[in-house]
Amino acid sequence: MSDTPALSEPQPPAATDLRPVVIICYFLFLIACINGITALIGVVIAHSRRRQAAGTVWQSHFDNLILVFWVVVASLLIVMISFPLGVWAGFTTVLFAHWPSMLFWPAWLLVFPFLFGWVVFPILVLWYFYRTIRGLIRAAEARAY
Repeated sequence: MSDTPALSEPQPPAATDLRPVVIICYFLFLIACINGITALIGVVIAHSRRRQAAGTVWQSHFDNLILVFWVVVASLLIVMISFPLGVWAGFTTVLFAHWPSMLFWPAWLLVFPFLFGWVVFPILVLWYFYRTIRGLIRAAEARAY
């Protein structure tokens, strides 16, 4: 017996098997447009596999999925907050002349629901599909995002 280890073929890194996981996550994000909950499953998978993918092309895909998820969640929270404030600002503007003791909100707050609903939200939807479909195509080609 010798002290030198036997030479063998180099083994591919263990993270190369993450391609199906990345593709599944992208499909979960695309299905989320119908039900919304699958994106949560996809981002949990992305967070859990991110460390395993460190230093590979798949790390950029997991980073992309996590970024897309949190940007969409933050934008939807802003929309959900701005809509009631805008509606309340519109009501108080109309009714302020009749009940001066009512809590008054500035009328310019009425712009926010329309701004987010008609400008920001369509841009966000296009950005979401662009990042998801581009990532899916690059993952299918085994390229970094």
